[in-house]
Amino acid sequence: MKKINTMFLALALTVALPTTATVGLTANAAEAQVVKSEDVTTAAKFTDIPNSHWAKNEVMQLVEMGIMTGYGDMQFRPDLAMTVGEATQSFTKAGYEFLIKDVTGNSFGMEEPLTRRQMELALVDAFNLQDSALIEWPSLISLDKGSVGAVPQYRIMPGIQKGLFNHGSQVDRATFAVILHQVLVEKGNIATTKKYELTNLELSPNFTRIPSAVNLMKVSFDEHPIYLRSTENILFTNHTRIDNSFSRDNIYTYDIGIEGATIELTVRSFDNGDYFLFSKIINPTESAVTVDVIQKENEVASFELNRYDKYKIKRNDKDVFGSDTTSYPTGLLQFVKLDGSVKERMVGQSYLSKQLSLEYENDGYSYMRQLLGEKEALSYAQVGTTLLSVHTLNSKGNDIVDQWYMNADDQLFANEENMESWMLESAKYYKKRNNWYTAGGPYNKMAITTEPMPNTGQGYGRNLLLLKEDRALVLYNEQEDRYFENLIYNSFVNLKNFKGDKDYWETEVTSTYLKDLYDITAPFIDTRFNEQIALFYYNSGADFGIENAKEPLRNYADLLVSQKSKGNVIPVNDESYYIADYFPIAQQVTTHASMNHVLGGMNVLLMAYNEFGDQKYLDTAQAIQTAIVADKDDWIRDNGDIWYRISALRDYKGDDYKHLTLEDLINSYKLWKDIDPTYLPLLEEMIASKASFLSNENLGYTTKIKNGLRDIDLSNYLPKGEERTDAL
Repeated sequence: MKKINTMFLALALTVALPTTATVGLTANAAEAQVVKSEDVTTAAKFTDIPNSHWAKNEVMQLVEMGIMTGYGDMQFRPDLAMTVGEATQSFTKAGYEFLIKDVTGNSFGMEEPLTRRQMELALVDAFNLQDSALIEWPSLISLDKGSVGAVPQYRIMPGIQKGLFNHGSQVDRATFAVILHQVLVEKGNIATTKKYELTNLELSPNFTRIPSAVNLMKVSFDEHPIYLRSTENILFTNHTRIDNSFSRDNIYTYDIGIEGATIELTVRSFDNGDYFLFSKIINPTESAVTVDVIQKENEVASFELNRYDKYKIKRNDKDVFGSDTTSYPTGLLQFVKLDGSVKERMVGQSYLSKQLSLEYENDGYSYMRQLLGEKEALSYAQVGTTLLSVHTLNSKGNDIVDQWYMNADDQLFANEENMESWMLESAKYYKKRNNWYTAGGPYNKMAITTEPMPNTGQGYGRNLLLLKEDRALVLYNEQEDRYFENLIYNSFVNLKNFKGDKDYWETEVTSTYLKDLYDITAPFIDTRFNEQIALFYYNSGADFGIENAKEPLRNYADLLVSQKSKGNVIPVNDESYYIADYFPIAQQVTTHASMNHVLGGMNVLLMAYNEFGDQKYLDTAQAIQTAIVADKDDWIRDNGDIWYRISALRDYKGDDYKHLTLEDLINSYKLWKDIDPTYLPLLEEMIASKASFLSNENLGYTTKIKNGLRDIDLSNYLPKGEERTDAL
């Protein structure tokens, strides 16, 4: 039988040139067979086999013939040691019997790395060769295989190709491909060699290949397959499905490694075909863990990433929230399919944090997260017509990592102008726009007067006012963008889950301001929060198919009515009183009543009266309104502003919110106008005074103020200054 021409193998391994018309695998050139060569232009198949790779042609041809395969994450891993099992499959698919032996003839396990000696013996057995001294291994060792280094951030795995002098040295996948390819050419199995020009390989600057062996777990099996990838073991442990009338949660849980880390994926899908994917690593161990959440989108013609960071954030560290180091999502990934349809994916950052909790004597707890860092998680590659998006979660140990994205079957914004406007708004109002989404609700910077606040000041919690998506609701009503529709649906899921089986929405973070004043700790009921949530359900729930959307309004109105009998009021006279701002769960204390809470509660009672016709709601609203009438002169300050609060001792203190209370006064005017207009002159006086203060301080007005004054024909009181989206 013929020997393998070692000089030819060395040349082939150096530059992989299949363009030579005459090649030979024998020492005698006269015996060489004629092999045709063909230039081929085709789409790339792997992120780690670009045009510059030294073994590109052999790898691509063997893959095309079905003799070798890559991995599910679209890598070939050319520098990874070939296993005995993989070699067996390749020889079998090439049509040859294969048996791996060592010099003693013992069989080897399929997962063992293939050695130089094993490959030599396999070639002799499979191809019926007479001489095992087939390959000039020292020549192979000296080859320059660094041409792939032209590809960004390619990492050669140390130790795989240290040298092949030793019989026990491992043979990597690229070397195996080149040698097997040349033998198949000699045996006539490959009559035409191919030189490939690869197209459609585009990688993001931060895309990193993993040259080592990985574990790959397929999570979903639909047209948008989702995978988990890690160098650690991945073990599926649980799947739970939760059905709402408007959404479905499929929750998948996996163990990562052997020390106790887990990853939880929540796929929250909506009736329009879109879904959120929330990923969370919980790692109670000291060991670092990295998991990639990978999604493949097939039949992609082109794609584009529109980034938020084109709009720079002007940080404000001087307000009650202090330094907020979070920013905005990464961007909107848009891909155009081969059929011309457009799919989009809004991708969030990853957030590294530690869970904080503080237990009190009454068995209550205050919960918060310490933010350790925000990091871009997304990298991507287009390989042929497949778009591979990788969302990397890096745990350092004893921490939690969150990451999210929203996948849409259509464009998330009606036009580019709407998208750009939202990105700009997210930068301008970064402290009041949700960006750290989780399956349990968004996390936002908490005021520095909350506990347990870490020494870094980077305390984040679930703020009930931001749990509902008020701004998204406004923009959806104006623009009907799919993105805001999905945010609103997600908000209803979060509100439902947060409330659980409790009667009302309880605050889970302690305010040290209230703790110092009244010794109140979490959990407690904040009247303003429950009022705003009730209105969110009432104003939008029916439009989004939420069952019993009016009931939170009734329930909250009932709660307000019950406070007099509980003694949780500040009396003014026999018929009039204010309802306190906060209802402690464990403590027995009456707190202060702030004007914005007082007006907000009264407005809910009036709305409940209009909706349900129950006299008790009107009676309670009148008790509050007559209290304001009696104390009007005390509420209005010398500068025209309104005091923030009245205490149980009936003293007035604090600077009021700049815009919020004026919005409430306008709503009160609008409601009383149809029920009892006798209160309108007093309300107009308070509106005029508050608006004058805003003008004098050049604090401007909100869109709600402008529209509200227009609706009640009092636009002449519109404060001077700029219009704002968010109230101060």
